[in-house]
Amino acid sequence: MQFFTLADAAAAQRITERLALVLRDPAAYQEQFAEELEERGIVSALPTQELRDLALIDALLSEDLLWESDYQEKANEIAEGLNEILQQQKRVQRLQPAALLSRREPGPEQLDAVQDALEVLGLALVLFTLDSDSYPLGVVAETQAENARQQARELGFGVTVY
Repeated sequence: MQFFTLADAAAAQRITERLALVLRDPAAYQEQFAEELEERGIVSALPTQELRDLALIDALLSEDLLWESDYQEKANEIAEGLNEILQQQKRVQRLQPAALLSRREPGPEQLDAVQDALEVLGLALVLFTLDSDSYPLGVVAETQAENARQQARELGFGVTVY
């Protein structure tokens, strides 16, 4: 969680506790966070892996460390959302949404344009697994990208780190 929370120890603790619950007892997690899951339209038990991925997404979202991009948004709109994460992480780097205005039509290729802009800042885009028409996105330091990818895989979370 340190990749996303950086120096915010309280946020890291809250996220860690939430993820520990879903890893230890998925049924208890689903019961404790039933209201949040219901807001997503989930009212029945989920497969364990899907519940874990959703728990990670919702834990980061609750700390404003994740942004759910709509599949129709353009790169400049995605950049604005990611800037909110960068502000929450207390990073000095910011994307310049206006510089991304002329990029392609809406769709998943927008993520490539945003990653190119993040790379210049020494950052990497993280796409979380969610069976939906939205793209849950986070940001990590480019130097931490491989570590984040490896740890997510070891813990059984679905992520793509660009």
